[in-house]
Amino acid sequence: MGTASLYTGMAGLQEIDARMQATASNLANAQTPGYAAVQAEYVSAPYTGANAPSGADAVAETPNPDTTQTSIQHTGDTYDVAVSGNAWLTVQTPSGVALTRDGSLQLSAAGILTDSAGNPVLSAAGQPISLPSLASLQIGADGTISGVPSNQPGANPQNFGQIGLVATPAGTLTPLSGTLLAPPANVALQPATNGSLQQGYLNSSNVDTTQAMINMISDNRSYELQTNLMKMQSDGGQSLNTLLSQG
Repeated sequence: MGTASLYTGMAGLQEIDARMQATASNLANAQTPGYAAVQAEYVSAPYTGANAPSGADAVAETPNPDTTQTSIQHTGDTYDVAVSGNAWLTVQTPSGVALTRDGSLQLSAAGILTDSAGNPVLSAAGQPISLPSLASLQIGADGTISGVPSNQPGANPQNFGQIGLVATPAGTLTPLSGTLLAPPANVALQPATNGSLQQGYLNSSNVDTTQAMINMISDNRSYELQTNLMKMQSDGGQSLNTLLSQG
C-alpha cells in the first residue's frame, strides 16, 4: 500500500470517527434538558512540506452546535426555568463564563443559585446570585427573583435580583461539558432583547434521535468499509513486494 493511499485512508477514518463521536454524544444527551446537538465537520487541506505525500488531510473545524429552539416541558419544580427566544442563561465555570439553556437550577449549601452542575448562575449584572432560605420563590419572565424569607412568614415578597439573559453572540460557540457552550473569545455578551423565562418548565434537548441513529449506522458502515479497503490495499502491496523480491 502506497504512502499516499495510507494517508488518504487514515484521513477518511479520522473524519468518520469524529462524526461517530458527535453522534454518540448527541444520543447520550437526547433527554438532557437544554442540550444543543453537536456536529463534526472536516475540510480538506493539502499536505505540505518537502516530503509531503500527494493528496489532502482531513482538518477538523468547530461548527456551531444546533441552537434551534426546542419545545418546553412542564415540571412544576420551583427552581426549573425554560428559556424562550434568542436567549441563554450564563453561568460561571472554572474556565470562564459559559452559556446554557439547561434551567435545572438549584440552591447550593452557601445559598448561591447554581445550574445542575453546581456552576453559579449569573445575574443581569454578571454576578452570582445569593438567596436566603425562602418559604416561597417566584421567577418572573424577565428573570426577576422574588420570595418570602423563611424567617418572615406572612411578609410581603422581597426582590433578590434578576437572572441574566444574553443573546446568541456572533461567532462560533464551543461545546464544553454537558449543556455548556463557551462563547467566542473576546466577544462581549449582550443582553437578550426578546428572551424570557418560564418558571416550572424546562427546555427539551434538540437531538433528533431517529436521525442520530441513522447517522450512527451509516458511519459504522463507512468505517468498516474504509478499514476493509485499507486492509485490501495493504495486502495487495505486500503481495506485490513479495513477487518483486522473488523476481
